[in-house]
Amino acid sequence: MKAWFWATQKWVNGLLLITFAVLFSLSLCAQKPSAPQGGRELQALFESGQAAFEQSRYDDALRAFNKAFLLAGRIPQTAALIQVRIGSVYMVQRKFEAASASFQRALALDPGYALAHNNLGEVYGESKQFTRALEAFNKAIALDPQLSRARYNIGITYTRLGNLKYAEFVFRSLVRERPEYDLGFDGLAVTIARAGRAREAITFHQKAISLNPQEPSYYYNMGLSYLMAGDTEKALEQQQRLMKIAPEMADRLASAIVKRQRL
Repeated sequence: MKAWFWATQKWVNGLLLITFAVLFSLSLCAQKPSAPQGGRELQALFESGQAAFEQSRYDDALRAFNKAFLLAGRIPQTAALIQVRIGSVYMVQRKFEAASASFQRALALDPGYALAHNNLGEVYGESKQFTRALEAFNKAIALDPQLSRARYNIGITYTRLGNLKYAEFVFRSLVRERPEYDLGFDGLAVTIARAGRAREAITFHQKAISLNPQEPSYYYNMGLSYLMAGDTEKALEQQQRLMKIAPEMADRLASAIVKRQRL
């Protein structure tokens, strides 16, 4: 899900927050859309929009989703679902006001839509409106206790607020109840590393990678934890792995390693 540098503690905190912002964006791409109710044309437009979204053709995605929304007509839940997808496109583009408007439209159509509450909370989080973000995430969980993403977001928000002890509690509870949820293990690892226990965090980074070896941010985050632990060799190993799956992220990790070595 949005994506942490080091040397002094101030540098560490600043880069960790950058990675969190990256993870917010990555998580939007990972959300699995439900199938909309409606005719074949609506279904085709929805699938076309989703395909364009996954291929980063955002203008095409918006055109398809907006046409689908017009066809949704009097089916509130379908129209709400489409508005959430429109909002997700805007979030990835970092157009937060437009994203917020889309998620709010979705909730006007379907007030019980847990994912819309969660995504609106993510907008608030990006805007540093953390109290409103937590309110939205808690609403999402009240509506859908199985929505792991909202629980993860609560942990992230408390980490961003600097309440690392409570964030760790949230993440430990999440991975205990959802041991297959890779993002929860990554969030726990990052929080522990930020708390000054980088060596302890490595086990949880490894668990996240074992559950989802194709997610590049997990290698990046583990590389940073190795740097915090003073193990440059292991950090370089993660950078080399990233070169195969995400060269741009590998370059970012390489820059962090160079900065660390200059201290």
